[in-house]
Amino acid sequence: MKIKVVPSTSVINSKNQNISLEQNIKLRQNILSDQKIICIVYIQNTNGRFGNRMFLIASAYGLARLHFCHLYIELEIINKLKSVFILDLSPLLISSSTFKSLTRNRSKPMNRITKIAHCDYITTLTRPNAIPPGTIFELEGHWQSYLHFAKYYEEIRQRIFVPSQSILKKVSTFFIEYYQRQLGYRPQFVLENHQSFKKQLSQFNSTTWIGIHVRRSDFIPINYSSNDAYLFDAIKYYSARYPNAHFIVASDDKVYCKKLFGDRSNIFLTPRSFSFGDDLVVLSLCQHSIITGGTFGWWIGYLAGGEVIHDKTYPSGCSRREYYYPPWFLIDGNVRAHITSEYIL
Repeated sequence: MKIKVVPSTSVINSKNQNISLEQNIKLRQNILSDQKIICIVYIQNTNGRFGNRMFLIASAYGLARLHFCHLYIELEIINKLKSVFILDLSPLLISSSTFKSLTRNRSKPMNRITKIAHCDYITTLTRPNAIPPGTIFELEGHWQSYLHFAKYYEEIRQRIFVPSQSILKKVSTFFIEYYQRQLGYRPQFVLENHQSFKKQLSQFNSTTWIGIHVRRSDFIPINYSSNDAYLFDAIKYYSARYPNAHFIVASDDKVYCKKLFGDRSNIFLTPRSFSFGDDLVVLSLCQHSIITGGTFGWWIGYLAGGEVIHDKTYPSGCSRREYYYPPWFLIDGNVRAHITSEYIL
């Protein structure tokens, strides 16, 4: 497998960039606190599971930020995401009571527009007044183009999809037990936040952690699942590139992965006690990723940053490859556009 390495320019390291982010947030808070609610980006329903909901929230956030709108998301969706993330959407997010009062205001009703999107990037939404004043702009579908929120990458990773302290504490035991077992040393990690914990892992004992997500159960019947050769080729690539590479595997088929990877000393499966949220967080703490199809794996790669190897087996459903895959996703060959077509991107 030949892979051209395109380093990610998205990972935030410098203090100056972090200060810039904080100043940007304060400026936005001042602007939104001083203005009336002129438009609302709204999510009422979701199609699909956790990864799809992340795409919807990220896209809604990106559009609200771009057009100085507020944001309203049904409580059920908020609670599902808050089971894993801090989900700091302030100051855009408005309460249910505020939203209801606006929608029931007969003297000055807000115009409601519903837009359906799945994977394609809707370029017209970047134009001024694409969401006019007095509008409730409702998102339906999947909204799986990262370009709808690419401008706010720092905020997505540092404020919104930030793991809760309880999950960070739980997944830290995975690494602590590894180092105690392998080195006879029990490290004391400072779990201030996701980024600081990730930095500690990257500096500890010169270990390079590579996350592997293997999705199988619902993908095998529809021919979306990756084959074993892809996984081993990707492991071989990282092993040659990083001499002290260690791999963490999360999967919906742990029995299969246990048989596949056997007792390799540098490949570890996440514990059975881990939830899907624990799996997502522990893989996002890795420096690089190997992912198979699906939005859950996509978000693992996006939140982890670094190099991300993605299999071409999974059809993105996009009309253009770059709508779904950031330029730092390293893909083995062309990507199928749709399951019902031989067309490739």
